[in-house]
Amino acid sequence: MNNYAPANNFRSPMPLTKSGLSALPENPVPGMAYVPFQTDTTTYDEIQALKVGTLFPVLNKPFLGSGRR
Repeated sequence: MNNYAPANNFRSPMPLTKSGLSALPENPVPGMAYVPFQTDTTTYDEIQALKVGTLFPVLNKPFLGSGRR
C-alpha cells in the first residue's frame, strides 16, 4: 500500500495521516528566512570545537532541556 500522495505544486510526495488525509495544507505557502551575516569571527581551538560541536563560540547554544538555564 502506498503511504504517500502527490501534493499540489510539489515534486516530492507528502506523508498521509492514518486517516488518509495529508498532514499539510492543500496549498501551502512557501516561507522565506532571513539569516544575518556572521560578524563575530572569534573561534575555539580545534579540540574545544570538536567537544562542543562548533568552531564559533557565538553559535554554541547547548540544549539544556526543561527550560533550565
